[in-house]
Amino acid sequence: MKFTASRLSEGNKLFPDEITLESTGITIKIPGLFSGESTHFDFNHIASVEIDTPLIGFSTITIFAGGTKMSANGFTKAEVKQIKEEIEAGKKAATGGGSASVADEIQKLKVLLDQGALTQQEFDTQKARLLN
Repeated sequence: MKFTASRLSEGNKLFPDEITLESTGITIKIPGLFSGESTHFDFNHIASVEIDTPLIGFSTITIFAGGTKMSANGFTKAEVKQIKEEIEAGKKAATGGGSASVADEIQKLKVLLDQGALTQQEFDTQKARLLN
């Protein structure tokens, strides 16, 4: 999915910013007259996403990943919200759907053991599988 900034926004008159969402990450392209900047961020490397949606004017999205910060402006409020949602969904998919930690899973198994739903041998087997 590709988003192109409005040419009416500041800094985008000749060469508008572009954001491309892919299955593995996001690419932000900020073109210039003689040079430009293009950066790809994998979903699993993105630390956070901030959006600035003023009451009047165009919105800005800022991505932080591995000590790198990149901002693109000139998008509608709906576009930046959609981009942020897609990034969050991509991050969840990249980390295995936001599954619980190993400690949480072992704790759930312990509850089942205490309730009698699992035998000690089944508990030990599942615990070993999670720890490996």
